[in-house]
Amino acid sequence: MKSKKRKIALILPGSIWYAPYVRIYTRILDKTNTDYSIISWNREGDDKPEGFQYNVPCSKGHDSAGLSSYLGYIRFIKKIVRKEGFDRIIVFGPQLTCLLSMLLLCHYKGRYMIDYRDLSIEQKFGFKQLFSLMLKYSCANVISSPGFKKCLPKGNFYLSHNFDENAVRKVLDSKAEEGGFNIEGGVDVLTIGAIRDYSSNIEVVKALANQEGFSARFIGKGEESAMLEDYCKQNNVKNVFFKGFYQKPEEAGYVRSCTFMNIFYPRIVTHDTALSNRFYNSLIYRKPMIVTKNTCQGDYAEKYHVGVAIDECCNLTEKLRWFLQQDYLEYRNQCDILLKSFMEDQELFVNAVIEFISYDS
Repeated sequence: MKSKKRKIALILPGSIWYAPYVRIYTRILDKTNTDYSIISWNREGDDKPEGFQYNVPCSKGHDSAGLSSYLGYIRFIKKIVRKEGFDRIIVFGPQLTCLLSMLLLCHYKGRYMIDYRDLSIEQKFGFKQLFSLMLKYSCANVISSPGFKKCLPKGNFYLSHNFDENAVRKVLDSKAEEGGFNIEGGVDVLTIGAIRDYSSNIEVVKALANQEGFSARFIGKGEESAMLEDYCKQNNVKNVFFKGFYQKPEEAGYVRSCTFMNIFYPRIVTHDTALSNRFYNSLIYRKPMIVTKNTCQGDYAEKYHVGVAIDECCNLTEKLRWFLQQDYLEYRNQCDILLKSFMEDQELFVNAVIEFISYDS
């Protein structure tokens, strides 16, 4: 019997710009010649046209849209799903999973996959029970960090890392060359992507402010970026620089030019359990990370010696100088060891996605 041409929906909770991980799925779907559509919410109005976009502004931003803001988007999703007649659905995030629960359970039981990359409403009473039910009746469940297992019901989860597998393979296949940490022009600390978490980033700014031989850059958009920039202007900080929105193809160049990646986050469970995009960029581009101690990222940094894990930014410059005295080739080797283990996780995940989309009917 000839296999039916599958039609898959990938439903995002917000902007495509904030969801680079969707490309992990589209690469698999493109490679398997699977028909798919991305459904997204262009909240800030700056996404390039792609798939089905809900072009209604949301002033509450990426992380904090309330239930009332979501209802219009949910109606939009249901309309598209009914019209397009998708065979299977990949839904991203616990908010959408819970708010689409009736649609998924009534029409897609055993034919949807949940991709979980941030803690959210599923940690609250009521939603916690509902999300557990949704996990039970899905075809497969995917998480982006082993730390999330502490906050979710016991079960089988595939681990999908937030990186481009082709980029990682290229790095792992490259021959080790003589080199060192990038300190030409001084030690540069880069924060790139969504600029959030003022409380921790201001600590980094204060620790590096006007320190000879050090600079910091904040590249990306976010309300906290303006607040940090205002602080630097008011306090005559000359070595901290800001650039707003950038195109994703520009990201690699910015990362290559830095010395350290700033991933110092405040101690909240959302950050404690996650692995950020910056974490992977740090490993891929061999840029030591500054991370929060006693977190999932901090534990990796300390175990594999790929960065500086700190509780606070006191004496930060001394700690960075100390790390730069480490053997660069050994540091690079530790990055490779960690990336290889992540690639093993990724292979299991890719096989699960292929199995999810490969069925006859």
